[in-house]
Amino acid sequence: MSRPDWGIGIIGLGDVANLHLEAYRKIGLNVIGGAELDARKRDMMKEKWKLSVVVEDFKELISRPEVKIVDVALPQIFKIRKPIIEYASQQGKALFVQKPLSIYLSEAKQLVEIAESHRVPFMVNQNSVFVPSFMAMDPYLRDSRYIGTPYYFQIENTGWWFPKDKWLMKLDRHISSGLGIHYYALAIHWFGDWESVYAMVGRDASQTGLKGDSLGIVSVKFKNGVKGLIINNVCYRGSRIRRHEIIIQGDAGSITGDSEDICITTVNPPSEIRPKIQGKWEPDAFANSMSHFVDSLDKGTSFLFSGRENLKTVALLEAIYLSAAERREVRSDELLP
Repeated sequence: MSRPDWGIGIIGLGDVANLHLEAYRKIGLNVIGGAELDARKRDMMKEKWKLSVVVEDFKELISRPEVKIVDVALPQIFKIRKPIIEYASQQGKALFVQKPLSIYLSEAKQLVEIAESHRVPFMVNQNSVFVPSFMAMDPYLRDSRYIGTPYYFQIENTGWWFPKDKWLMKLDRHISSGLGIHYYALAIHWFGDWESVYAMVGRDASQTGLKGDSLGIVSVKFKNGVKGLIINNVCYRGSRIRRHEIIIQGDAGSITGDSEDICITTVNPPSEIRPKIQGKWEPDAFANSMSHFVDSLDKGTSFLFSGRENLKTVALLEAIYLSAAERREVRSDELLP
């Protein structure tokens, strides 16, 4: 089977599906079509993207023999995702599920077990790992000649963002599960298994109607000794906006950057390295993640963020809310023995 033969069926044609379609078309991936309950969205997306197959029933799309990969682009609500993952797994289709897999660890485990019981490939799209600038950080982080041994990192998002989607407003876990999950996965990708976390979450009192958190301050320790702070503050009205800002400190240098630009500062010899970044988060991270999955399937090799592996990220998310609720440090072995 070659790359074009991995036909993609997208379940859910909401706003985020535009990024998927733009990304997949950009690199020549084979999109068969989509499934969507909302007739208005079906008509709009069919016309906008010239899709040949747009249906209401997800089973009709998944059952098509040319669909080999099911891209689940629906909200991270268990009762919505479970029947799709069950049916796709029964049909033997590879699963590509948008982050977060679930906002609760117990639900994420159930979804993983469904796919594993049918032995289908199952990747969670933690697409921050595939952002061009973050990918460019990798070789400098992993080669000790540049910054030595990493010991501390910091990730910060600060600004104002209030959800427009009613379903997002109703979630009791909001910004850490929706935005922070990007950076929890990225940190695990870079530093390995986490050991413990202490977190605080909150919300601006003026954000009425929002059930979940809009402020998350997370201190996390990794088993290799790296410590870090991840801040997601989207209830800030001031002028000092921070978007995807990352600092990684080693004993011989540092990496500083965001989703569009990075700088590596070395001590010996003293220098600043500024790699040229090709591409941006949207749509290129979506293209890179699906391309990674398709190439892995085509070659029969392993891929990043399998459903089972992604449970480490969801467990960190679970630990954050548990830590905030109980005002204590939570260890990974409490949730992933």
